[in-house]
Amino acid sequence: MKAFKLALALIAIVSLAVKAAAELPPVAYFLEQTPGATDVPANLPDNAKEVVVAKVHFKMRPVWMGGRHCEGCTNDIFFTRVEVVAVTRGSAEIGQTFDVRMGLRNDNRKFAFPRTPDQLGREYTVVIYSSDDGLLRLASFPISAEQYAQWDDDNRSFERERMKELYRDNRDKSR
Repeated sequence: MKAFKLALALIAIVSLAVKAAAELPPVAYFLEQTPGATDVPANLPDNAKEVVVAKVHFKMRPVWMGGRHCEGCTNDIFFTRVEVVAVTRGSAEIGQTFDVRMGLRNDNRKFAFPRTPDQLGREYTVVIYSSDDGLLRLASFPISAEQYAQWDDDNRSFERERMKELYRDNRDKSR
């Protein structure tokens, strides 16, 4: 029995090491600086059409696309609206609003997107493209693990403060 447990522990350790080695780097669906020609993602799908590189303002917090039990789920994870502030390349007009999707379920990686009020208040450079299904999507940009960790820390700090405020508000109402 002891040999079996040892073998099982060894298999678990090896499988975790293989999983960690195969983990894809995180991505972001926005850039805070204006990209050069080399910054436009080379990972656009083959069917990407009508590519627009623009500086945008996120009009809303991204919304998860799936019901409570993922009814009607597609490969897209989030939906949001962006308003064009400046156009670098492609066919778009300043002030134009696009409904876009981002995050792919089959991509199996961590991804960053504007989420906090501070992040949503900034302007970002994005790459918008149309697919064969006619839907608009945001292209992803590879980011470092440190950049992802900073984004994640910002979001966790915001959520902690938000939850403290909710707790205080509910506590005060119950008195």
